[in-house]
Amino acid sequence: MFFREWVVLLVDDEPDVLTMSKLLMKKFEVYGLPIKIYTAESKAEAVELLANDLEVASSLAVAFIDVVMETDSAGLELCEYIRDDMGNRLSQLFVRTGQPGIATEMDVIDRYDINGYFTKVETSQTKLYSVVKSSVRQYLLFGMSLATIGVLNDLIAASKSRDAILDAIHHLCGYNIELEDTPRWLIVDDEVLFEEEIDAARGVETCAEMLSLEGIDLNPAGDKYVKGNDGFQLIHITKKPSQAETTYLFQTRFSPPEHVVSLMHSVFSGLATAWRQSS
Repeated sequence: MFFREWVVLLVDDEPDVLTMSKLLMKKFEVYGLPIKIYTAESKAEAVELLANDLEVASSLAVAFIDVVMETDSAGLELCEYIRDDMGNRLSQLFVRTGQPGIATEMDVIDRYDINGYFTKVETSQTKLYSVVKSSVRQYLLFGMSLATIGVLNDLIAASKSRDAILDAIHHLCGYNIELEDTPRWLIVDDEVLFEEEIDAARGVETCAEMLSLEGIDLNPAGDKYVKGNDGFQLIHITKKPSQAETTYLFQTRFSPPEHVVSLMHSVFSGLATAWRQSS
């Protein structure tokens, strides 16, 4: 949710291919955010980058990987490394080849768990744009879905203790220096949580302003999503017998799509329920 850009990796042993691909992709944006391109000229160089660069290892959205590099199957081995050795099922992997006969498309997709396969002659700006755009969307949706399941599981496990709930949601709502320019506030039953870490007064004032705005209904019970100015957005869970009134105010560099807002609503609905059940 708090991305600055989308990380894209290009792996090819032909410098001209890397240069041209970067040129074609340099102005691409998804949800209003630019892409950040990393390159490697071999499987070995890509493995080293993935091993030593935290941003690439943890935030890789899309990779375009040449099949034939150091060996005839170096690119496929790199896909295998990302999926199996790194345990990364989230990044969207595409193989490109100048020698389409090296392996059949269906075999490659099935064996290496890749998202697409195309030849270098197909690598037009339009092709790259459509692949990057759809892949980042899928990456975000898949990542948010996994994160939602994880947080809801943590809330269920912590639902008997409010201290445990606070521990479970600290990464979502507590202070993080890396997210200093995208602050967030969580208010439950008029109590600002983690207030010692944030500017609580600013959060309360901004929440009051945004709650007065017309938002988008999230369910028939009155929960809503509100989009304000300067990237401020709000998810509000109304007070119910089974749920505490909960307001999550956050600032991002882009507006999340509808399905991501729905997933966030699920998280804070779960929090509101767990908070009511806890003591």
